Amino acid sequence: MAAINAFVVACGLVYLFFIAGLHNYITNFEENGCEMTYMFEYPQYVKIALPPDISSQFSRYGLYAYGEGKLTDDLRKMKFTGIPVLFIPGNSGSYKQARSLASVSLRKAINSHLPYHFDYFTVDLNDEYSGLFGGILEDQTDFVHHCILRILELYRPSPFSPVSVVLIGHSMGGMVAKGLFLNPQFNPRLVEVIITLATPHKAPVLLLDRHLVDYHSKVDSFWRAQKNNSSGHIGHVTLVSIGGGQRDILVKSVLTQAEEADISVLSTQIPGVWLSTDHLSTLWCKELILVIVRALFDIVDVRSKQISHSQWERKHAFEYHLLKRTAGKRLALAFHGRETVFNPDGMWNEYLRRQFSVVEPYGVPSVMYVMIRLVDDPKHEWLLAEAINVEANDWVFACTANEIRGPSRICNYGVNLSNQTRFMPSTTLKRKIVYLHLREIKKLGFSHVILRVLPTREMVQINVDIHSSARKVNIPLPLMLRVMKHQPIIESTDDGALHYSLALPSFEHIWQAYYLHISPYSCRLATHHAIGIMHVPWSQEDLYVKINELVEKPMQLRLQTARPLNNKGDGPVVVNLILDPTCRYSISIQSALLDSLGQIVRFYGPMILPYVAAVLLLTLRSQMLSLAETRSCTMFHSALASGAKPYYILPIVKMASRVLSVGFLLKLIQSGIKQFDPVTLVENNLDFILLPFVLYMVAFATAYIIGLACWLAVIFNGTAANKIALRFLARTITGTIMWSEWMLAGLAKLPITAAGFLIALSYSTCGALSLCVGGAFYFLKLCKMYEEYLEELFKFSIYLLSRFKKGGKSKRKEKEEEPENKENELNRIPETVNANDSEDEKDKIDSVDENEEKNEERKEEKNSNGSKKAEEQERESSSKTEEENREVVKKETSENKDDKDTKENKNAEEKSDQTNSSASYSLSELHFNFTLLLLWVTVTVVNIPAVLVWAHNYGYSTKLQPDPSFETGVVLCFCVGVLWQKKAPNPHLKHYPVVGHMLYLLAVLILIFSTLSLHHLSPLLMMAFVIVTVHQMIAESLPIEESEIPSIDTEILDEKAGTNLPFPSSEKPKQA
Repeated sequence: MAAINAFVVACGLVYLFFIAGLHNYITNFEENGCEMTYMFEYPQYVKIALPPDISSQFSRYGLYAYGEGKLTDDLRKMKFTGIPVLFIPGNSGSYKQARSLASVSLRKAINSHLPYHFDYFTVDLNDEYSGLFGGILEDQTDFVHHCILRILELYRPSPFSPVSVVLIGHSMGGMVAKGLFLNPQFNPRLVEVIITLATPHKAPVLLLDRHLVDYHSKVDSFWRAQKNNSSGHIGHVTLVSIGGGQRDILVKSVLTQAEEADISVLSTQIPGVWLSTDHLSTLWCKELILVIVRALFDIVDVRSKQISHSQWERKHAFEYHLLKRTAGKRLALAFHGRETVFNPDGMWNEYLRRQFSVVEPYGVPSVMYVMIRLVDDPKHEWLLAEAINVEANDWVFACTANEIRGPSRICNYGVNLSNQTRFMPSTTLKRKIVYLHLREIKKLGFSHVILRVLPTREMVQINVDIHSSARKVNIPLPLMLRVMKHQPIIESTDDGALHYSLALPSFEHIWQAYYLHISPYSCRLATHHAIGIMHVPWSQEDLYVKINELVEKPMQLRLQTARPLNNKGDGPVVVNLILDPTCRYSISIQSALLDSLGQIVRFYGPMILPYVAAVLLLTLRSQMLSLAETRSCTMFHSALASGAKPYYILPIVKMASRVLSVGFLLKLIQSGIKQFDPVTLVENNLDFILLPFVLYMVAFATAYIIGLACWLAVIFNGTAANKIALRFLARTITGTIMWSEWMLAGLAKLPITAAGFLIALSYSTCGALSLCVGGAFYFLKLCKMYEEYLEELFKFSIYLLSRFKKGGKSKRKEKEEEPENKENELNRIPETVNANDSEDEKDKIDSVDENEEKNEERKEEKNSNGSKKAEEQERESSSKTEEENREVVKKETSENKDDKDTKENKNAEEKSDQTNSSASYSLSELHFNFTLLLLWVTVTVVNIPAVLVWAHNYGYSTKLQPDPSFETGVVLCFCVGVLWQKKAPNPHLKHYPVVGHMLYLLAVLILIFSTLSLHHLSPLLMMAFVIVTVHQMIAESLPIEESEIPSIDTEILDEKAGTNLPFPSSEKPKQA
């Protein structure tokens, strides 16, 4: 079977696209525009003493208080007078990550001269991998509970003593904060505000173990059930979730958007931030930290100097700062009065043009009113007004001009519309806009819209654009494969136009990606400024992009959340363009294939692993069928190319998923497992028709390439792996390299001993460690198998070469000893039969003697008669008899020689067949174990987090508790011990097709239940090892007549080694 075919080549091409997408995913995102926070004094962390029993129970954890400079002295004296805030780090996070939030809060309290401040506490969770291993989340949650109790004890009883603690959780720290409320001993009133930063609320980033899935499931179910219940445990809690956007490649933004959160937003939408933050910069991005700190200060009740008990006030403050800030940076100063009285002595100017700008480079000495008349004209339907460097909070009004002043009318007062203001990102000057529906305002009886500018000496500018609904354009999306062609949308914008709205009706899948080119031309000034805003109606993930003379890149359009299937009424994605009136723009759209591939890697990359496992199981199945048919195990790549085609399994998986996703079957499945992957994909609109096929091809190529890499490693003898194994044994068991070599050699000769050692390792440490060590030993054993196979082939080659040389010498010797004449042939006939001659040679010589006796009798008869004629007849008869004897001897000698050569050739062929059979068996064993090794590696990869946590906490405990990898480690180590000891596979066993069918079923189950839930992968692959092992142990052998057991003939090996090979019993000579 060929290891390369058309499907392999096609998978290779798809794999190249996948690699391009991976590179795009890692590298293609906006530059980090965040400024770094800084401190004015050296930060210090004061450790808070905990009760002895708590310190003993959680010896690897700690509690600290943050301080700077002289303020640390009060902390060391345990004097706390502020509002307590507890920071909870996330996956592999440090307690020192609270520095930015704590320092900025401290400086704001000092610089603002406020009567209250925040005391920041932070928990040290030992930098544990809580995002990958769920077994530690319960301990972390319990410890945080004790920390909250200890923090409140630090405040002396007073009217202003805190009764609650603000929790700020980064990454998995946010889940720990939410998990507190499931503890029956926890008082929910001790926490009223939770702020989570880049926390995966919806699901874990990777579902690698059941403890992680169970914790997430319990917390998520509890919060969803209790959030809408005002009298419940969490009805009083304000939950805020902030995600990082496209730059956060660790936690997808869709996971941070919690339905139970009061506010769920990405940093790209937060006013004053407008930046995407990666997973760590969320903690130090100055723009984001400032907004969070301002919101914290605005939820403080100035009377109690503690966090307000009003849930509505807290939510309103967070909404203002995180979603729709319409005025200044303090909520208390951002109140917009309903009506405002105008100054009739101000500068009143009414403009009749639909597009115009008012520029005052030196400011205005008195109040300036810009009047915009409302008329019944389809071209006067919408108004976008942009204010540059206008500081006033109230600046947009609707009024009725009923007072005559000179040649025009003015308004006495106006209804405030400034609450519809939106701030825009800008490089230098402050910008804000308002977008009004003029027709609706006119229906209310107003005659004008007023833009007010208060007196100032700074430059101010007002830009106005009145337009119709024709500025709202529906864009047909280009085909994804037409990557080189720009599809024009607007050839040229209107002169002085400020606003265009571009709707993308078909843009709703996460794998779609496009470039929006906004190209300025005919600019009247050297500098220009425009803004592109992508608004996603079903998710808080608006994206702001600046377009100016310094930025020439197109606007990247990518979704973080696909449109839910049950969401069809929110409208399409819209890109709003706020343009510079001094320029004209051409707008076009282009498909971004690489960005689309990057999106596929971002959202579907982890699903490659279960597909690789399914491909490996189908490969092992193909090898099982080969053993049933030919009694030999095919090479890994040949079995992969021939037995792992996608149409063997994907249609069955698709049909089974559809059947199991409806009716009582779905309820039955969901009662047993937390998440049914096919339903999850469909509900989140992540499934599409080509997805399984694309993932399968990528997994196929991945398995093919990994197989090549492993073969190369085996060929080069795995020297590095051998050294690692020696060092491991030297350090953990004996302490010396010599004893390690001895032990490693002993383990290789006694595989069951190696399996026992690995099982003991699982019991004493963790199952994942035994998988890692067992994988290394398995690799070394595979290298040894390959060396033995090469040695056997080498010896056989020497044997064939020696036979070839021996045959050539005998032929040359025969030619040299050929008789000179026919008389010598007869004289060389032996008189007696040698003891070593055969019975056939003896019979031939006896026939020659009989002929001679007849000749003697004829001579005697001739002499008695004495006739001349008789003598002549005797001579003729004697001559004739001699010629007959010569012919007989010559013929019989030739036949004897040919018969001897034939027997020798037949014997050599039999020996060659036996050796080839032995080599074929060794090669089958090598191919079989090679596939099992790749399956072993797949299981090990899933359980790597358990090893990391065990190694991280080894100083506190040598045994990992709980250990989700324990059962898998023990079972796999026992199985390979049996397989190594029995030198599997035995090609003469029955039921190999049955084993192949069972492996096929496991592959189907993996693609149904493990595409997202990776923790299901280990038990399913463990079942594959159990099935193969049980078959090798208890299956019956085939009858002898149906198959011959390949074995290595010791006599053949002796001859290969240079000794004489004795005759087989059939060729032993008879005695004389």
